[in-house]
Amino acid sequence: MKKLILTALVAVATLTANAQLWVGGEVGYNHSRTTEHKHELSKSNNFVLLPEVGYKLNDKFDVAVKIGYAHGENGNDMLGFDIPGNYDYANAFILNPYVRYTFAKAGDFSFFADGGFSYMNGHVCGDENSINAWQIAIKPGISYAISEKVGLVAHVGGIGYSYAKYDIYKTNGFDLGVSGNNITFGAYVNF
Repeated sequence: MKKLILTALVAVATLTANAQLWVGGEVGYNHSRTTEHKHELSKSNNFVLLPEVGYKLNDKFDVAVKIGYAHGENGNDMLGFDIPGNYDYANAFILNPYVRYTFAKAGDFSFFADGGFSYMNGHVCGDENSINAWQIAIKPGISYAISEKVGLVAHVGGIGYSYAKYDIYKTNGFDLGVSGNNITFGAYVNF
């Protein structure tokens, strides 16, 4: 038993010795407006703030988690989650653990795919019902190293399955592609 514990400790120490901690985050914003003969019928605004922390295990793999906040107005979409029903204002908490695989590098640019699970719990203002949603997705992205310690990152589109429930409404969705609702930009700092 002592040998097993010692072997496990050596394995963990080896992984953490090679790991590099990084922190960062992303922001996303979407505005849409519907008009008919120059008369505004509706408009919506969505905003998301996603701070994150991660470990670079090696040149190809990172593990990380995003914990953030989303706000939506006059719509039914929030951070790529298709929320059933319509709402005036909604605020939500988001938890998103994921694994990043970097599949190509070209100079200071890196191309990657994040695969993970997202959970969102939100509250619609003026309503006692909450929004519960989850998503499994693979999201491609690109990063640019400004320096050895600082980088920029962007995600565009992806492929995934999502489920959302609000009051008596439920939505199941399969996503493939790019839209203005699922583009995010961010920055990170390596330690």
